[in-house]
Amino acid sequence: MTESSALSVAAGSSHATGADIRPTAVEVELAAVVDNARTIAQFTGTRVCAVVKADAYGHGAPMVAAALEDAGVVDRFAVSLVEEGLQLREAGLRAPVLVMGPSQAGGVDAMVAAGLTPVMSAAADLGELGQVASRRGRAIAVHLKVDTGMSRIGVQPAEVPAVVERARACGVRVVGAMTHLADADVDDPADRDSPTWRQLAAFEPAIAAMRAAGAPIEVVHAANSSGAMLFPPARGGMVRVGLALYGNGSWATDHGLPQPRRQALRFVTRIVQLRRVEAGARIGYGGLYTTTRPSVLGVLPVGYADGLPRRVTGHGQVIVAGRRCPTLGAVSMDMVVVDVTDLPGVAIGDVAVVLGSGRGRYGQDHIAVAELAAWTGLTEYEVTCGISKRVPRLAT
Repeated sequence: MTESSALSVAAGSSHATGADIRPTAVEVELAAVVDNARTIAQFTGTRVCAVVKADAYGHGAPMVAAALEDAGVVDRFAVSLVEEGLQLREAGLRAPVLVMGPSQAGGVDAMVAAGLTPVMSAAADLGELGQVASRRGRAIAVHLKVDTGMSRIGVQPAEVPAVVERARACGVRVVGAMTHLADADVDDPADRDSPTWRQLAAFEPAIAAMRAAGAPIEVVHAANSSGAMLFPPARGGMVRVGLALYGNGSWATDHGLPQPRRQALRFVTRIVQLRRVEAGARIGYGGLYTTTRPSVLGVLPVGYADGLPRRVTGHGQVIVAGRRCPTLGAVSMDMVVVDVTDLPGVAIGDVAVVLGSGRGRYGQDHIAVAELAAWTGLTEYEVTCGISKRVPRLAT
């Protein structure tokens, strides 16, 4: 959208939306997410649980989940919060949804009413689960999380038999067994004494103990994205993938894995002002950059309140007209300045790609989530989850 068309929308319609007016947006290629899920299922040979917590890692949970469900490429979804699960149901999603986080107190009745599956990660969870089961007059199906070495949440392996027996007495059916791998993204799969292998070794007897205690286990799952890619024994009957689902993670390049995945997210904005300054001009808060030549500066309406981390200051680049342009000076809350001096014909309204590919006439260069993470010292998770809600998500 050009500067003039944005103004006409704002002036001519009382129903303009942020997506109509703002030149800054996240474009999500839903076909890429579907293809990634299909590739992961083929590579692992298992069912896939799509992790769509934190608004699908910043990609827009309702539309991502709907695309995956419509394509029939995943078995179920996983979220962290009760509210996230309810959002999926309100959006019309019918597939099973696991609620994995520990903050479920007061939400069991709502989960059961919406057909969500709680993950029980402490014996204390049985209090509310049992009360709701008794009041509703029917058993509640749950997945039991075992702490195999992450020391965060989960029932200790030695406690598993007693918890399963108590659950049955409370009207709670343990139908799934799960754990979470703490180091699969950094461990060497060839090192059988690594923390990941030790966690998997601790999980096996816990699964057997659940079954011996009478739990009708229907699915076993331990592997997150890195576990699914690198540790075949972690795959069980289902893998829980988030980062890989969205085309991120460096496993393919680091380990020569065959699966093709592509980044689904493209974070774009447009140049809204052009300024000419002389050599010696100090740029932005604190004057952290001083021009060394007469320069043309492009002002982009994207800043740390949108999800372009302030840590990009001094390191960042964007793609304009197929070429990389450095950011200059501090990233502000609402804007950043880029050096477009070397771009002939640069104009207000030109697209600037913060993440993703330039596409078409904007060129084939690509800024990966991992690259922006490296500039900032953040993780890939933080980069996409950190894109603000004020940035419209657009399906492409």
